[in-house]
Amino acid sequence: MIDEDVESWFKYPQYRNWFNKLFVADFFGYKCGPASVPIPEDGYYITRPTYNLKGMGAGAKICYYNKDDIPHLPAGHFWCEVFTGGHYSVDYVKRGEILEQLVCFQGYNNCNDLSYFLKWERIDKQFALPTVLFNLDVERLNIEIIGDKVIEVHLRGGFDHMLDYTELYPVFENTTNVLVPDDCTWIEGEEDGNGEITNKRLGYYVK
Repeated sequence: MIDEDVESWFKYPQYRNWFNKLFVADFFGYKCGPASVPIPEDGYYITRPTYNLKGMGAGAKICYYNKDDIPHLPAGHFWCEVFTGGHYSVDYVKRGEILEQLVCFQGYNNCNDLSYFLKWERIDKQFALPTVLFNLDVERLNIEIIGDKVIEVHLRGGFDHMLDYTELYPVFENTTNVLVPDDCTWIEGEEDGNGEITNKRLGYYVK
């Protein structure tokens, strides 16, 4: 069972375009562009690496730009319009020839640090897969959605190993005053985004 993007990079070479977050944004018709391309209109934009196989929101931030601004971004980064609404992580599993939704978690993060999630909550919400994703020949699929906009595609599972829980409280190395219910269980899950996250995640309290 594949749990890392690096593994699915090798297993599904025919689908490597989906690892490219700029490709995803452009495919779905969002306002977006690579470093050096000017902003089309005033507003808030998220900037982040085009490729990031270790995830964790490494290198992502939200900034306000004026029309025709050229963001000073590191090479390999891109900008995209910012969407409003809930942040969802949705898992699908192949049953027969069909990808069926398995579980959906809603995340609550800190807008000042997009890597820092306060809580993930399992919810009863269904998302219809776009046809192009529905037809992918993969065993599992995870998509990240804000509002109703697909922002990331992963050819592996996300929270499908957390099916026994309804609430997840990430704990980070420099986190203080973590407010979690008393009846939670600790699950270790250390991750630092391949060294890109200075406040690394240590694990989760789960309920």
